[in-house]
Amino acid sequence: MSPLSSRSSVFTFQSAVHTSWVLQRLNEQRLQDVLCDVTILVQDQSFRAHASVLAACSHYFHSRTNVNAHLENQITVFCGLPSSFQVTVEGFEPLLHFAYTSKLLFTKENIHAIHSSTNILGFHNLELSCFDFLLPKFSEVKKNMNV
Repeated sequence: MSPLSSRSSVFTFQSAVHTSWVLQRLNEQRLQDVLCDVTILVQDQSFRAHASVLAACSHYFHSRTNVNAHLENQITVFCGLPSSFQVTVEGFEPLLHFAYTSKLLFTKENIHAIHSSTNILGFHNLELSCFDFLLPKFSEVKKNMNV
């Protein structure tokens, strides 16, 4: 330990906006296909992304990174399986948007597909309580519309 460090105090500045700014820049890069290093194939649609962002947000993509020491350039996500074990475009696209923006955009039509994809891919920070609250509400709306 140097004499200077033993006598000086350490202070911390933490930016309240830095993480949001970084996510916003990464999303802009993704939308412009800048520095994207992986293509995700879901059904017949491809999505460009940054492997590190996907690995940070999802158990599935993180495990693909650990197994292969890096994420492959192209990943096909759960196609050809029974429908209850498939990730669909309808379920994946909002999750990709969430990974880069912290905002989950959903409708009563796609909430079940998003919920299923969240469970299959192991997306972080989408609390089950959110789905536990939303799914019954959307089911009630659907029942009331059919009456």
